[in-house]
Formats: sequence, C-alpha cells, structure tokens
Amino acid sequence: METARTERTREWLAAHGLSTEGDPDDAARAIMPEIRGDAELADADKLEIGLGLLELLNTYWVTVELRWFVNAANDDAIWATHWQAVRDHLEQPVPSEAVLYSLWVDWFEDISTVERAFEETLGRDVPSLPEADEAVLRRAAAVLKVSGPVPWALKYPVYQAAMAVERLRPAVFGGVLYSYHDVYGSLEIGPALELLDALQLPDDTEHLAELREELKKGHANRHHRDA
Repeated sequence: METARTERTREWLAAHGLSTEGDPDDAARAIMPEIRGDAELADADKLEIGLGLLELLNTYWVTVELRWFVNAANDDAIWATHWQAVRDHLEQPVPSEAVLYSLWVDWFEDISTVERAFEETLGRDVPSLPEADEAVLRRAAAVLKVSGPVPWALKYPVYQAAMAVERLRPAVFGGVLYSYHDVYGSLEIGPALELLDALQLPDDTEHLAELREELKKGHANRHHRDA
C-alpha cells in the first residue's frame, strides 16, 4: 500500500541520508526515533512521515513506535489521523499483517486503549454493516478475527450485529474461537454457545465441534481450563 505519504517519507529519508534497505525491523528501529526526534517537524508531520514509513516497510516495529507517539501526543487530531490510516490498511484486499498484529497484541490487550481501538476499527460501523461496501467488510472480518482479547462486554454486541451479515459469520466464529484460544481471550460461555448456534455454520466447520465441547465442559479459555 502506497499513498502520498510514501513519497513524502522517501523525500524526508533522502534529505536525512537514511535508507530503508536491509532488514525492515532494523530499518524501522533506526529510522522511527529519527522521525520522532526531528525538531523541525510538527507532531502532525511526524505522524505523516511515520505512517509513510509503515507503507514502505510494512513491519511491526513501525506500529510499535507509532503507538508510543500517538499515545504520548494526547491530541484528538493525531488520533483521528492514525485511526483512519489503520482503517485504510485493514480495508486493503490483503490487510497489513503488521497492523493486524499491532491491533491484536498492543491495542486490544491494553485495557487503557482497547475500548477506543475497537470502536475506531469496527464498533462505530455496526449500524451500517448490513449495507457496508467491500472494503468495510474486509476490515470487519480482519478485526473480528483478532478480537480475542477485547472484553466480552464490548465485543458481544458487535458479534451479534456482525452475524446478521452472512459473509461475516466465519469471522465471528473466528473471533469466538480465538477468544477461547488466546492467552488473554475474553469469553462468556453461555452467550458464546448461543452465538455458535445462531451462526448456523456447517457441522463439519473446522474446530466447531471441539470448541462447543470445551465450552459445554465449562472451559472459557484453553490456557486456564486446568487452573
């Protein structure tokens, strides 16, 4: 994925004698502190160039530093720009693995950021899901599948709304499945079983029978069932 940010970032890199060649994570670790430390750039410009670097490298470490920067900025405009960029990445035909991983293990696992992150990436779109276009449905499916750590009270209404869209039912199942398998997964057994029945998935759906069995045994999380 490349946008106007990409070229701006290339120009900034060239002006500062920096290169993205070599290992992407190593490049990100070297370049992101230089962007954040550039005293000639306003915060909005630092974000734009950092987002351009994400487009160039598509590597997790850029998202790590962007998260630090966005949280430290405490600026609604910065947050809005960041989350729009995240949504854009998740709406691509092949969503960015780096952005998805960051959403899962950083934004969704952090109790201080999960509510806003889930709202920005999916929750706000619930009323329009039945009429959503292809791009939004791609994003919804991607977010549902990494929603394991999202508190059940936040995601359950979203799961209920999403399952009304037939195309999203496998992704809702994926969300329930990984809520069970994720170390930090959040799941309530009764409502989860009701969801599995309401999804009306084929009986031979991979992992469906096993998940039902574990839930009926009273196991809400694979990692805690012997606790």
